[in-house]
Amino acid sequence: MRCQTPDRLSVNYPTPRAVLGLVLFFSLSSLIAHAQKPPAADKEMDRVQAMVKQANTDAEQFLKSGGKAADANNPNLKWSAVLWQYREDHPGTPATVVATVEALRLLHRADRLTDLHAKTDALKPDDPAWHQVLYLLMNSAAKNKDYSYLISKTETLTQAAPDREIKAQARFTVGDAYWITKDNARARKAFQVVVSDYPGTKYAEEAEGNLREIEFLNPGQPAPEFERKTIAGDPISLVGLKGKVVVLKFWGTY
Repeated sequence: MRCQTPDRLSVNYPTPRAVLGLVLFFSLSSLIAHAQKPPAADKEMDRVQAMVKQANTDAEQFLKSGGKAADANNPNLKWSAVLWQYREDHPGTPATVVATVEALRLLHRADRLTDLHAKTDALKPDDPAWHQVLYLLMNSAAKNKDYSYLISKTETLTQAAPDREIKAQARFTVGDAYWITKDNARARKAFQVVVSDYPGTKYAEEAEGNLREIEFLNPGQPAPEFERKTIAGDPISLVGLKGKVVVLKFWGTY
């Protein structure tokens, strides 16, 4: 018996459109699989965060046992030294920024103002930790009611910092410090520089509000004229309240 064979072999090849579809399918699948992979763990950041957590735990136990901030055995001092040493050993990483800020914060909590300033002086103008350190220095100045170091340091940063955002923040902080110390002329000048030199930043927007407050809302000044509508839609104006007893209730959300 003979088997009949076809005169020619017929093979169906995929069309170019089908090939393109398969390529796109596998490419998209690869991208999705890559996007769904969890980000690589930062072991050094985890290490620093663990030290910070332990520092807070030790400090809390220390205070509960009757310890005082100025005590030589304050654990904040030990952990500040540990975190600062980490900074020295691991320069230029995100974990180093956290270690730097926390080391300074612990000195602030331990009332070691001289040490805090000495460590801050060691920071170079391009150190990314300045974003958080400026807030810390403001808190320290308010706590000690002495803004001289803060003003000096931030004035230097406004000239030396290469990062535009840090320069804007430093200039804004200068204005805040002058305003708190009731030097309104210098505060106004600092805020005006923020508005003119750093437009589009959050500091420029806040500086504009502070300038309006300095200009119109100082104690003893007449209240600025206004016309608005109440929640119920009724018109209200400052002129319409003249001669009446007015109770102001301030509230806010955070």
